[in-house]
Amino acid sequence: MINLDPYRTLFADHELRRIILSSVLPRLPIGMNALGLTLLVQSQTQSFTRAGMVSAAYLCALAIQAPIIGRFVDNNGPKAVMMPLAILHALALLLLVFAVTQVASLPLMLAAAFLAGAVFPPVSMTIRAMYRKSDMPDAQKRSAFAVESVILECSFILGPLIVSLTMLAGSPAFAVLASAVMGALGTWHFSRSGALTRWGVVERGENVVRHWLGPLKVPAVRRALLLSFFFAVGIGLNEIAIPAFANHSGFPARVGWFYAAMSIPSAIMGIAYGSRHFAWPLNRQIMAAGLWLAAGSTLMAVSMQTWTFMLACAFTGLAFGPMITALSLQLGKLSPIEYSTEAFTWSMTLFMVGLGIGFWVGGGLIEQFGGATSLFACTGLMLVAAVCCLAVPEVRNEPDVDVAATA
Repeated sequence: MINLDPYRTLFADHELRRIILSSVLPRLPIGMNALGLTLLVQSQTQSFTRAGMVSAAYLCALAIQAPIIGRFVDNNGPKAVMMPLAILHALALLLLVFAVTQVASLPLMLAAAFLAGAVFPPVSMTIRAMYRKSDMPDAQKRSAFAVESVILECSFILGPLIVSLTMLAGSPAFAVLASAVMGALGTWHFSRSGALTRWGVVERGENVVRHWLGPLKVPAVRRALLLSFFFAVGIGLNEIAIPAFANHSGFPARVGWFYAAMSIPSAIMGIAYGSRHFAWPLNRQIMAAGLWLAAGSTLMAVSMQTWTFMLACAFTGLAFGPMITALSLQLGKLSPIEYSTEAFTWSMTLFMVGLGIGFWVGGGLIEQFGGATSLFACTGLMLVAAVCCLAVPEVRNEPDVDVAATA
């Protein structure tokens, strides 16, 4: 049963409530762009391989820029970069749509996709670092990170639905254009919500010695980030199979419903997870989620009919929300406070690289051997990731301990 009391306490802070709500719109593109670009390029080139490559270029650019922006924010604060990047990202998406609809060469498409990904505004990393740097008690931080996972899931629920609606209007290009507008307007509203001020001050002083590796100097952080990478590749392998199944079934517009079937249970379980305390250390909680994802991907692979595939998507989605929340909590516990933003940007970096690799490899597997192969590959990788959880130091969601100093 879901205990809503922690969320009532969290949202009783009016400014924090405004910050959280204002962060939803600028993150809808997270759930729209990879799918929208995949469908747009596939519709223009008739190639899932090219579509996967363009999506991978966009996601890899997101990954490369994230730690660079994160280190800048840790050293200077988020105000200087938020709106300039939002405007550049919108313009870059317009350029990308033009390149794809004009059937430009593959290198030009890849370059345009990379440019768009390289200027994505750091909304998610800023708000996560804000939680990490705050003096909220552990229980409230758990609820806050659970809300974060739910917002991310909402982007994966509403994003694909918006994409499918635009496909009914005639072209997935409209989804990418809508994403450009949402990102720019949403980031502007987020910047005015108080989030950039509440992020706090830059950590300076005699006791703060910044290492050139940033949070990567901590072995436990490196292991936690590698674990996030493995999970991200698996998620990419899983998600690229969903539009392939929709196309194979003869109803490509249903792809949004499949994503919703996966994301709604994930959001519900994310809320439930954030309202409860679990005795298991976080790495074992993440391991359980990985095993669940492996089982769910196998069920999706063997589902032949639309309704059974949708049920398998729902079963698989039950693990996403808790897994994302637990990964964020684990990284927050293991990373030094002076590297808060950069640590979460490295997490986003490896997550996006992994997601892009999953899309790329999954697209090739689907084109050569069919959609089930991508899902079986996801199953195998999730099993490997579950075992790797044991290599991450055990931390629990209890009163803060300076794990980073001892790991």
